[in-house]
Amino acid sequence: MNAAALLGRLKPAKRERSGPGLLARLRRRKGGDSDDAPRARKERRPLSPLTRRLLGAYAALALGLGGLAGWLAMNATHTTEAWQAAIPSVEVAVKGAQAPTPPAAPPAAATVPAQPAPPAASPAAPPPPVVAVPPPPLAVAVNEPVTLTPAPVPGLVEDSRNGPLPRIAEDGRKPWQVYARPFPAADRRPRIAIVLAEMGISGVTTGNALQKLPPTITLAFVPYADRLDNWVERARGKGHEVMLSIPMEPQDYPRNDPGPNALLSMLPPERNMERLEWSLGKAVGYVGITSTTGSKFTTNPDAVNPVIAAMKARGLMVLDARANPRSVAGTLAGQAGVPRAFADRVIDRDLSRGAIDDQLAELEAIAKANGAAVGIGAPYPSTIERINLWLTGLADRGIAIVPVSAVANMQKQ
Repeated sequence: MNAAALLGRLKPAKRERSGPGLLARLRRRKGGDSDDAPRARKERRPLSPLTRRLLGAYAALALGLGGLAGWLAMNATHTTEAWQAAIPSVEVAVKGAQAPTPPAAPPAAATVPAQPAPPAASPAAPPPPVVAVPPPPLAVAVNEPVTLTPAPVPGLVEDSRNGPLPRIAEDGRKPWQVYARPFPAADRRPRIAIVLAEMGISGVTTGNALQKLPPTITLAFVPYADRLDNWVERARGKGHEVMLSIPMEPQDYPRNDPGPNALLSMLPPERNMERLEWSLGKAVGYVGITSTTGSKFTTNPDAVNPVIAAMKARGLMVLDARANPRSVAGTLAGQAGVPRAFADRVIDRDLSRGAIDDQLAELEAIAKANGAAVGIGAPYPSTIERINLWLTGLADRGIAIVPVSAVANMQKQ
């Protein structure tokens, strides 16, 4: 079969098999003039106004960015130079170091004419006379460190089954004077002594008082305190004068029990002396005794007199705390020749700040009127706070804060 005949047979078959041509299929895919084109054009919807605005904004932004890029391309160099020129600058000229000028040649030696000898110096004038500076006014600072006489002092103690007891030395020295905190007798200012009693009952309270109180405050310890000798030694080591607060019978005894070794008005003198020596033997270095509990005992002269006699024999001082206004302890001590003092005010019967301040102010008035005053209290935190605040201006008001021994026998009955 020739090629023309074969080609003639293949053409009809190809047309039957191919269907729409390749170009027709391509036009249909591209959306050309296919059979579906009229239907697609009919389904197309017009753009909404919002879409048109957004397209317009995008076109304007593109035009603006294009213009800015073109401007920068043309003017970038000029703009950079102008910006750099606007920055202030300082030029510093650095010159090379100059060679130092050579030193001038020394002048030729010349004959120096002789000078006349200076006149003889006149004798030195005598120095001005030294004028002695008068000493400052006599005063003792509130926190001035003072070393107390270490206790016990040989000759001022005697051994007993209750411990070391105070006694008058053979040379006449007395414990209340030897163990006292010194204060100049020549200081004529009005004096106030503050005594905080009931020390040693609470270790925390006692430690707080020793930490915060100035050493011019007198401390009275109860004999029931644990390790009383250690507490007394610590207090004296800080400069505090020390007393013992002897437990005595209160008005409401036995409901208010002052302890197993309290002095009781119902006991014979011998029993009370045994109890007194039990208390006295618990420590050394104290100047005397007081009592904040003896509101009944101290009103009984028969009960008090043996105690006063014992204090006189041992060279001790008595502070009448006046637990009862009718107390006779101070009066009997004065009559027996025992150094004594009276509590003029209980400064913290009311623990409010204003009440404590009022009591301290009254002590000032009493001291100015009588020359001396004594306040007694307990080591409460509020009491310590108000005392410290009050002391800051006491010297400016012309009053001295003193240990209780410095007011012995100064107060009027």
